[in-house]
Amino acid sequence: MTRTVCLNPTQLMRAVAVNPDHRPHAAVSMALGLGLALLSQQHALRGAAFPRTVPRLQTSPPAAEAGVRETLQKYSAALESLDAKAVKKVQPSIPIENLTKAFTDMRELKVTIDAVRVLSMDGATARVSCRVAQTVTPKVGSKRTTAVTRVMRLRRDADSWLIDGFER
Repeated sequence: MTRTVCLNPTQLMRAVAVNPDHRPHAAVSMALGLGLALLSQQHALRGAAFPRTVPRLQTSPPAAEAGVRETLQKYSAALESLDAKAVKKVQPSIPIENLTKAFTDMRELKVTIDAVRVLSMDGATARVSCRVAQTVTPKVGSKRTTAVTRVMRLRRDADSWLIDGFER
């Protein structure tokens, strides 16, 4: 019985890269070899050189990634300012009334966003994982510190990024 497995170039590269002993399975080796042979023959027949682009895992352009990190810094600063309108500029979907009420009960809020890792990014959206540490000093009561890893969804708006929501 013959089993046919179709892999796109990214899946093929992952199959080869993930193998711990760096030896691809026979089917992957055969598919990779056959694919390269066919490409070479096709380009040789046309007299063209082998293509300079190769399939690669999705990476984010440095400028876009820097824009996302800048948005997270603005978000942190907006929260620390205890200004609901400033937070709404970075996260438009947040209910401003609830945030305003929460801020009136706080004396101080310190927010640190670190361990930022871009999970996926295209021209219009991004998903990032990050650690968010908050120290809340209420007007009444004692200071509380929490730290949690969050996955944030961002979207591109003109030439900046906005926080669209949270997955966890």
